[in-house]
Amino acid sequence: MLRVTHKQAVAIGRIEANLFDVVLPMGLKVEKVSISGTDLTVTHDPIGAQMPDPGRLEIFVSEKDLARFLNEQSPAGLKNVSVEAKNGMLHVRATKTVLIDVKAYVVCSLRIVDNSKLYVDLESIELMGVGPKHLMQAQIDKINPVIDAKDLPIQATMDRVEIGNGGIILRGRVWPPT
Repeated sequence: MLRVTHKQAVAIGRIEANLFDVVLPMGLKVEKVSISGTDLTVTHDPIGAQMPDPGRLEIFVSEKDLARFLNEQSPAGLKNVSVEAKNGMLHVRATKTVLIDVKAYVVCSLRIVDNSKLYVDLESIELMGVGPKHLMQAQIDKINPVIDAKDLPIQATMDRVEIGNGGIILRGRVWPPT
């Protein structure tokens, strides 16, 4: 057995890590989590890691994975959900059965709460040309937050969210495990 009798530290100038297909506890699949940082020091005894400044975090969730999540959660009994990320909004098309199949069109925005949670906000909804926003809001509240930083495999905060280019991108900061 190898015994280390003195403290050792390894200095790492730059670190980059990519995690793919991360499934969060509530079932949402995150296509990619990218983590990067500089000046990481890893110590052996005691085991630990430190960085003078937080690293960068980028999370990408695709339209396809958002649609799959919504189909599985089926807020308000929606089915056949499709999602399009464009013009800073999520555009959701689905079918709602109320005696007959009714096509629904929902526009949502995203917001970050307490630098740690991503919430969906209902902007508008149309069912047969009528906008029953209050009926859908309670269902959306049941799936919020859709991403919570505490569910990520590293200590993180979220600073901003962008909608477009095939999905959503969350940007934030990360710290090494303590």
